[in-house]
Amino acid sequence: MKKEYNVLRYSNTLRFAIWCIKYLSIFLLLENEAIYAQPLPSLDNHYNIETFDESKGLYNKDIYGFVFDRNGLGWIGNSDGLHIFDGKRVYKIKDYIHIDNPLLHEPVKALVYDKEKHKLIVFSFAKAKTNIYVLHLDRLNQTTSQPPLTLMLSRFGPLVKWPIYDGHRINCIINNTPTFLDIINFKVVKIQVCNMIGMFFFKDHKDRLYLCAREGYNYLVKNANEKVHLKFVFKCTRYEVGVMIKGVMFSHPLSPINTTLANKKLLDDIVHRNIDKKYLISSFQGVVNDSFGNSYLCSRDWGIQKLSVDRPLTKKVKSIVETRTIFYQSKQDQGWVATPFGMQAFSLKKDTIPLLNWHKSESKRLFYYQCSVEINDSLVLFFPLYPQNDPLHRATLLNKNTNKTKLVILQYPNAIHSSDFYLQFTISTCKKAVNGIVYLGTNRGLCTAQYNGESVTIKPTNIRNNDVINSILDSTKPHHLILATDLGLYEVDLLTKTEIQLQKGSFLSLFRYPIGWVAGSRQAGAYFFDNNNRLLRQLNTDNGLNSNTVYSILYDHKFYTIWLGTGNGLTMYHLKNNLLKTYFEKDGLVHNEFNRESAFMTQGDSLMLMGGIAGISAIYNRNYFFSELDKIKPLVWGVDATYDSNQHRFSYISSGEMVSSFAPKLRKLVFHVANFASEQQLYGVLYRVDDGEWLNLKQGEDIEMLEVDAGAHKLEIKGMTADGKTSPISIIEYEVSQIWYKSWWGISLFTLLGALSMIPLFLIRNRIVQVKAKEELYKNREKLFGMIAHDLRSPLSAYQGLAGVVNYLISKQEWAQLQKIGQEIDDTGRHLDLMLNNLLNWSLVQQKSLKPIYTSTSIDAIVNEILPVYKTVAGSKDISLDKKIDREKIINTDANLSALIIRNLLDNAVKNAPEKSTIKIDITQKDKKLTLLIENDFHEHKLPVVTDIVANINNPEWELKRGVGLKFVMQTLKLLKASIQVSILNNKNRIRWYVEIPEP
Repeated sequence: MKKEYNVLRYSNTLRFAIWCIKYLSIFLLLENEAIYAQPLPSLDNHYNIETFDESKGLYNKDIYGFVFDRNGLGWIGNSDGLHIFDGKRVYKIKDYIHIDNPLLHEPVKALVYDKEKHKLIVFSFAKAKTNIYVLHLDRLNQTTSQPPLTLMLSRFGPLVKWPIYDGHRINCIINNTPTFLDIINFKVVKIQVCNMIGMFFFKDHKDRLYLCAREGYNYLVKNANEKVHLKFVFKCTRYEVGVMIKGVMFSHPLSPINTTLANKKLLDDIVHRNIDKKYLISSFQGVVNDSFGNSYLCSRDWGIQKLSVDRPLTKKVKSIVETRTIFYQSKQDQGWVATPFGMQAFSLKKDTIPLLNWHKSESKRLFYYQCSVEINDSLVLFFPLYPQNDPLHRATLLNKNTNKTKLVILQYPNAIHSSDFYLQFTISTCKKAVNGIVYLGTNRGLCTAQYNGESVTIKPTNIRNNDVINSILDSTKPHHLILATDLGLYEVDLLTKTEIQLQKGSFLSLFRYPIGWVAGSRQAGAYFFDNNNRLLRQLNTDNGLNSNTVYSILYDHKFYTIWLGTGNGLTMYHLKNNLLKTYFEKDGLVHNEFNRESAFMTQGDSLMLMGGIAGISAIYNRNYFFSELDKIKPLVWGVDATYDSNQHRFSYISSGEMVSSFAPKLRKLVFHVANFASEQQLYGVLYRVDDGEWLNLKQGEDIEMLEVDAGAHKLEIKGMTADGKTSPISIIEYEVSQIWYKSWWGISLFTLLGALSMIPLFLIRNRIVQVKAKEELYKNREKLFGMIAHDLRSPLSAYQGLAGVVNYLISKQEWAQLQKIGQEIDDTGRHLDLMLNNLLNWSLVQQKSLKPIYTSTSIDAIVNEILPVYKTVAGSKDISLDKKIDREKIINTDANLSALIIRNLLDNAVKNAPEKSTIKIDITQKDKKLTLLIENDFHEHKLPVVTDIVANINNPEWELKRGVGLKFVMQTLKLLKASIQVSILNNKNRIRWYVEIPEP
């Protein structure tokens, strides 16, 4: 009896042990950290969420696979087939892989990546068949000859749940039949039990593979003698099987069960906490992580969402009033800030700045402090914005050792004081220069301030007295300062009080960094200068700034960054990789608007304090900048080529090298650069072409090159961290073929055609020469006829009129008047003689027979026959001649040609001048040159013609449409090598002719 009792007790103990082992195994299988190896996002973090949908190329949101390869490039599988993801958008595989295979476009039901062999294993389902194929990514290079796509298995029925791949064998269930595929030997491994109905595969915490079959029977999978053996382990209840089936998700290469229902609830809580849209728990398909720590949530109905941890840029110290100048000691966590209510103490450990009047016993009025300067190692002096000669507006002295303050009296002469309220004395900035003197920038120019222990004495320097000085900077020159004023940037000499304007505009802030200095302007952006005051670049809204008004500037020496506090946002500019990023209130700032004299940098720890209209932004978090080079590898993964015919050609690059002969007339190349860094994790991307200059690539952009020359080219690309480290260089080699007409056979063809066309060209040339000679003859003849008509019409008409007058006077016997008419007839005859002389010389010029003959002659001899004639002609129009002629001067010139110039210009002036106007004539000798100046008025309707003459008088290709006399003047000036200048005077209806005829 006792023996039976022992047997029964042993049997119960064994049954209890088996029961414990069974449920312990189930617990281990379902335990989050043991079986489900994929790390999930933390519920404690807040995330920035970016959705990838139709707007970014993902037109089918039913995601069944998402993996990242070793280069960081993403591969997505959905009902539309296989896709590429570069961190910015999704691209269809057909656009970049030149493989004419329908498998790439069939619906993808699972996707596995082999990092070691750099290949994708794709499970597709189409026409009631599951196809398993391998895409060898290293064979997608255009130079490879091996086929990049290999079909491994095609079997009827759908894929059940997620496959498991271990680098040698694929374990999957197709149409409820367990399938074991040896991808090295390309064969299906036989199974011990052929009619088993499988449900899913999974692994335990020891990486052992299990098969869950129908009714909850679980088998351990073992390989022996090139066969698969299944060993029964335990049986699960229906509920336990349901939990495991519902927990099956994709996105991990080693396990089909990445999370349980608890994990799904966790993901659902994360999404609901960070965005407004609500998703069903059952919609999640899985989670994928990239190398930068970003998580990607995938679903069957809403696509892909990128989750990047929201890292606040700053710590906020809020204030209900405006904050200006700041002083802070990080070791004691003690600081002071200027506000409209006086100086206020603050601490970064507190979230707000209390508004307390620290000087109630001494002042009933509160006043606004504007700027501060360190007097010595222990004292800091704060200046008010509106100081007055009374005890209510004083400076504040801070003892850095005790962190206590006291008020000191401000004294300044009446010369810079005004009773006018709108012109009261104001202090904008202060600076202790290298010479030890404290300088103040005021609305009355540059002043000095001297502290004597009890008071501060302010004195003007008489530099920029009528300007508002907003910022002061030490110059690299001794005894020099750089001033930012409302009227521009100036470098002033303190000894001589001379100044040089460096830049026009209105400027608010200045800051010097090791290799130069920066000036912040009002409405024009930031200007960067080198130490020699040469302008290097300008940042404004056209090239990245969000606001063109720059109030404050800081430099972070640890990360080589310039921080610009603007009227709308805080902009970070990296000096080495030219990365530009603007932060706003949504990124953790207390406000989007910053103030002048409101920036402070603590020594040693790169802590920056930026004041604004709502408090202080303490910038302390450096997690925004990558410093791990192994995580930064910019990848050029695809190339778009565009031709004149608007045709495109796409190429996929996987190995970093491409050699291709593009079609002729290539106009544009676009190199697609993968980008997986979140907006808050910044690094720069640099590239150069054909060993040229390294250029910066803006975050998220591609490399575009226009009008690429034929031949072999090289593109190099690398990443740069915030501390100046660079990643290894990736090199892309490509080749552009010659346009056909620039090839050797094209050149030979054109040479042969050119030789054959030479014979008719010679015949045509002779004919053209003859035609041109005739055209020139006709043209000169027309000019001669125009000259005759122009010059002879007026005197002949005058003769005809005078003949009638003579007959009349003879009939009346008015002999006195007849004598006067005789003088006019004589002048008209001289005028006609001059006209004929003009025609003769014109003929000689056309025959190229007229040469200058230089003789010593007086100015009187040149003009004695001209002025009497035109005095009479001018008198007929009541025009007065204002003459200034130096008749005694002797000059070596061609008297005939000089007279021709004077006569034609004077004739033109008399002809065009209105009645009762004045013609100014000035003929003299200057620097061995005969100078001629003629001024005359003209009618308003002739302004277009005069303007055309002024603009083109010295243009050798200009053809004067009318005015034969002026044409003759231009040809004569050319013979004498003289110069002419024509201008319109300020009254806009008077023209000036100025001619200089040099001696030979």
